[in-house]
Amino acid sequence: MPFTPRPHGQVTPALDDLNDWIRHLMQQPSSPSRSEEYRRLLDLWGERTRAEVEPAA
Repeated sequence: MPFTPRPHGQVTPALDDLNDWIRHLMQQPSSPSRSEEYRRLLDLWGERTRAEVEPAA
């Protein structure tokens, strides 16, 4: 799930790496620890993308 920040339209390297980690994780067998790690990575992804979002008027 690539994120394209404004105004440059390029995926940030940190998010690119994070997306790779998530993809790798999802190739692992399903387990409670995989679910916890997935949730943690999604939280981290959200934190990193929140800085790129401009507040609504």
